[in-house]
Amino acid sequence: MTLEQDLQSEQVVHLDLAEYTVVESDMSVREVVQKMRADDRNCALVVENDKLVGIFTDRDVLRKVVDAPDTWERPIRELMTSAPKTVAPNASVREALDLMYTGHFRNVPAVDEAGRVVGNVTHYSVICFLADHFPEEIYNLPPDPERFPRARDGA
Repeated sequence: MTLEQDLQSEQVVHLDLAEYTVVESDMSVREVVQKMRADDRNCALVVENDKLVGIFTDRDVLRKVVDAPDTWERPIRELMTSAPKTVAPNASVREALDLMYTGHFRNVPAVDEAGRVVGNVTHYSVICFLADHFPEEIYNLPPDPERFPRARDGA
């Protein structure tokens, strides 16, 4: 099977989707950033009644919070990105990658039909998928594939 066929046939649910943090929409920005740091995550998925309502990323921290100290105590719902683009767990990995590429997203939440968070698709989860499916091709690459010796080694 080719890489393209694998990406088209494999479902998002088969990726490692465990890299995410969930927060409630009424939490303060300070609490959310502290939770993101404690969990070592670059985003938080914001929920209300167990349904995804938004996403708050490290980019949001840089763009909306760093230069505005008055935002630290405001609820995260005021600064999050509402109604983020999502993928279904049964969507293909290719669909998720297309969404990440066209939207310039580093995180795409995977949600079920009821809007509950199933996981988070990241570049790392896709890289792990590729390494698992193509170990010989990935692990046998030289450190710098464009580097060639100037002279022949040996006698």
